[in-house]
Amino acid sequence: MAKKRKHLGFSFTDEVAKVTSKKGNFKVKEASDWTDLLLPNFRPGYQQGLSQSIWRIIFFTAVILVLFFIIFLRLFHLQIVEGKTNRELADGNRIQIKVIHAPRGVIYDRNGQILAANSPAFRLTDTKLSKPKTRFVTREQAMEWEVKDDPRVLNLEVDNVRNYPKGEVFAHVVGYTGEISDIELADPKFKNYRLGDQIGKSGIEAQYEKILHGVDGGEIIEVDASGKKLRTLRQKTPIPGQNIYLSIDASLQEKLYQEFKEAISKSGSCCGAAVVSDPSGGKILALVSYPSFDPNLFTKNEDFAISEIFSQTTSPILNRAIAGTYPPGSTFKIISSMAALASGKINADTTFEDTGVMYLGSYQFSNWYFNQFGKVEGLVNLKKAIMRSNDIYFYKVSQIIGERALVDWSKKLYLGARLGIDIPGEETGLVPTNEWKQETYGQPWYPGDTLHMSIGQGFVLTTPLQILGVTSYIATGGTLYQPQLLLSDKPKVLVSNLLPKDQIDLIREGMKLVPKSGGSAWPFFTFPFPTAGKTGTAEFGDKNKTHAWYTSFAPVDDPQIAMTILIEGGGQGSSVSAPVAKEIYRWYFSPDKNKLIQDVYVPATDSGRTLGE
Repeated sequence: MAKKRKHLGFSFTDEVAKVTSKKGNFKVKEASDWTDLLLPNFRPGYQQGLSQSIWRIIFFTAVILVLFFIIFLRLFHLQIVEGKTNRELADGNRIQIKVIHAPRGVIYDRNGQILAANSPAFRLTDTKLSKPKTRFVTREQAMEWEVKDDPRVLNLEVDNVRNYPKGEVFAHVVGYTGEISDIELADPKFKNYRLGDQIGKSGIEAQYEKILHGVDGGEIIEVDASGKKLRTLRQKTPIPGQNIYLSIDASLQEKLYQEFKEAISKSGSCCGAAVVSDPSGGKILALVSYPSFDPNLFTKNEDFAISEIFSQTTSPILNRAIAGTYPPGSTFKIISSMAALASGKINADTTFEDTGVMYLGSYQFSNWYFNQFGKVEGLVNLKKAIMRSNDIYFYKVSQIIGERALVDWSKKLYLGARLGIDIPGEETGLVPTNEWKQETYGQPWYPGDTLHMSIGQGFVLTTPLQILGVTSYIATGGTLYQPQLLLSDKPKVLVSNLLPKDQIDLIREGMKLVPKSGGSAWPFFTFPFPTAGKTGTAEFGDKNKTHAWYTSFAPVDDPQIAMTILIEGGGQGSSVSAPVAKEIYRWYFSPDKNKLIQDVYVPATDSGRTLGE
């Protein structure tokens, strides 16, 4: 019996024996080849390939790490460094801030009549332009866009449009508003303003911009992806501008404008100005400059209409009452009278003979009465000289007191200076001197220049407001107040006690005679109400025309109003400007405005109705 072979089992050694036996199924060429058969995926050169794979892994791992590091840096920059900005941008897609513009303060006259108010509207900003432009949209238009889901609704802001119910009648007092300019935005005083904001450009609107403007409010709203409002998250109510009351009497202003416009038309003139005040405190009751303009055109941004206003040769934008400068003509004789009395060389009894013409070397200086009618007036004292506006008297006076006295007293009454009315644009006029003439013309001051100046001719220039100031000084008995338009301001004295009361009363007596029979203001001869005034007819560049002046106050013993009327190139002050003053007095002092004061018939005399200056 053969010897039984030992079974090695399925162990590693059994398998070795199996594959190495001669009877096995495998034939191994070399003993070392067993590794190819027993190790899965084993192939020659594997170690070399494995080494190359490790480097590839390291390379791709490094690339991945760098990419992840870059992503990390980017996330850090977006969320940490610029986190606040990006959150705001994200919220910007969901949250919008709408400005609610504060309404401007309302402007009233002294009796509560509205001179400037607001109408609800919306402000639309056109962001498609290279430079964003704003315009106003009515509430009706905005509602129509809302219904139609018009995308323009997204750019609308709640605002108000300024409107002026009295239009051109009050344009030079109230002024107008317009869009703030780039230059104004750069001004520190407008640091809280935005592009498209409306600011006062002239008149009261500009003077009291800070009071009228108010403080804007706003709301934070949530919108959907299309920009449609979902809800209001937060709201701040705007603070309206303060309302202000002016010293202006709207009814008087309208009456003055009407009468003035008719007088301009009748005289063939184009332009002029009129100012009325309460002389006892300087409050302005009415101020008219003609031609005027409609301030509503500026708030509507009607470019063509605005351009037309500025292009007109008559300059309707110019406030002639405070910025127009004119030779004052015989209204300046009030100054000459004060200078004469203050010198001590002239008194109530001083007389000069009117010979019609006086000579200065080869030059002749004549009286208006002699020029028109070839007549003389004999001996003339100060009262009669004012009453008749006698040129010869003031020529003689100026020779005695000299040019320096005329200059000094002009400046004491604020000629050649600003009175300080509370609207922008006031001019100083001109009080000429020897130094000024030397510098301007390279010529000395001649004696003839003094004679011309004494009757308001030559180089002297004044504004209607300045002549009103001189008149008010006499009306109050020797006090000149700063002209004011804001009703709440306290009166401010500019000058007082320059002349003794008896000398002021002497000038006042002369002015009382001007509107009486024989005076130069013949339209008042039949007027029963007591007034005092001074006519003026001033020559200027056009030899065929003269400026027509009339300045006055009433009642004589207790003046309540003082008035100055100027019509450019209108003719004689007595014939053209005095009738305007007369109609204003008639209306103002009538207990019943529908039943005006009637003239009392007084027969005209040779020195009466046909005469004027």
